[in-house]
Amino acid sequence: MVCWTNNRTGYFSGWLIPSLGALLLVGCTPQSEFASTTECEAAVAIARATWEVEYYTSRANPSTRRTKRFASAQLVNRNGEPPTAAETGSDKQGIWWPELPPRPTDEDVDEQRRAAEKNDPPSLERRVEYMLHCQDGELTANAEIYQQVSQAIRAGEAIQVRHRLGKVVGTELPALAEGELPSEVAGSSPDDRQPSSVSKGVTAESGTFYVNPVNGNDAGVGTEAAPFKTISHAIAQAGPNSTIQLSPGTYSSATGERFPLQLKSGLTLLGNEANQGSGILIKGGGDFVSPTWARQNVIIRAADGAKVIGLTLSNANVRGSAVWVETGTPLIAQNTFRDNHREGVFVAASATPEIRNNRFEQNGGNGVAFTRNSGGLLSGNEIRSSGYGVTIGDRANPLLTNNQIADNRSGVVISGEARPVLRQNAIANNQQDGIVVTNNAQPTLQQNTLSRNGQYDLRNTTNRPLKVESGSLAGLKVEGAVQ
Repeated sequence: MVCWTNNRTGYFSGWLIPSLGALLLVGCTPQSEFASTTECEAAVAIARATWEVEYYTSRANPSTRRTKRFASAQLVNRNGEPPTAAETGSDKQGIWWPELPPRPTDEDVDEQRRAAEKNDPPSLERRVEYMLHCQDGELTANAEIYQQVSQAIRAGEAIQVRHRLGKVVGTELPALAEGELPSEVAGSSPDDRQPSSVSKGVTAESGTFYVNPVNGNDAGVGTEAAPFKTISHAIAQAGPNSTIQLSPGTYSSATGERFPLQLKSGLTLLGNEANQGSGILIKGGGDFVSPTWARQNVIIRAADGAKVIGLTLSNANVRGSAVWVETGTPLIAQNTFRDNHREGVFVAASATPEIRNNRFEQNGGNGVAFTRNSGGLLSGNEIRSSGYGVTIGDRANPLLTNNQIADNRSGVVISGEARPVLRQNAIANNQQDGIVVTNNAQPTLQQNTLSRNGQYDLRNTTNRPLKVESGSLAGLKVEGAVQ
């Protein structure tokens, strides 16, 4: 498929589409018209400080220079508000910064030096990655757009932006000219505004919608006495502060569900919290194109501030995952993830979910996967009988604490340049290894209990010693350098 331009106008002139041996010419539009419009719920700036060292064989020849990154620390700024873990006050761009990572030692620098190379002293590089969390996914932004959207969100305004190829190309903020920053909030406060029109008897901004897959009816009003039939319809009616309460039963395509279920920011999907979703099963999945991982098949996409509580989730489709988290900090608690083709929860981009007190079992790929620049908390979960219990790759840096990870192929696999913290986890009876560390990963290991894993309790294949803090190595089966 080819589209050409008229150099004088900048407009596309047409598409050439090979079809059955012929060429079909159809009209094209100006390049700017390929932009789409979406609503956004959060502005995020990831402030990252990284120690870097320049290695070279000749200062005069740039082609011989290479940069090696060492310890890094990051802090997620959201909507221009002070993060709780900030080490410094905001700078001129309104960005708070994390505590500085440890400077690489001379030994660290020497280990990475190749034959005939020299190096400069370590330098601290500061970078900020700007993005918006929107209904169409995670979109790349810049400092100006981050400031605009942050101020509008704090003012309680609805946010719309135009985007093309994953990048914001313009904002559509209420009462603002293009490129202007919001000033004082005009008119009434958000609490004074009328809620959107929904089914009578329930407001969109708050309240509880009820769903029953057996006796419900999407033509009903969503009350306990007249519940909806599908979660899909309830989501369409609910506002960001609403709760959708599910009755016992199976929710699937056969009962009218349309997957994936997109949970809005602040929306709670609630089942049987006391028994980790017993009797309330959401089964199936649908395709969507992830901005960072291409085409996927998932049950639920959880936005920033959404809550998934007390459900059983199963997606047997190829590449099937139960919950996909790519934006913000949703809460995923007291659920059962069972018989998913790939994993129970997949965390991507810069998402930082709280994953608490869930049961993961018999998932084909992993119980939980952390990728890209993601982080967050994995606490109090039971992860059993899956491919790998937990995988942590790329530059992910979650905290894993007080989890029971047993009877999987391997317990925790850490790769890429990941920097997770594992604290007080019980990792036992996994068929191959308890904890595996590969590539350039540098986990922090604190007071974990490792026992009865098939090959090794702790396996380090990196080129540097693996530090084990506040824990004894006595009696463990260990491969690689560990101290």
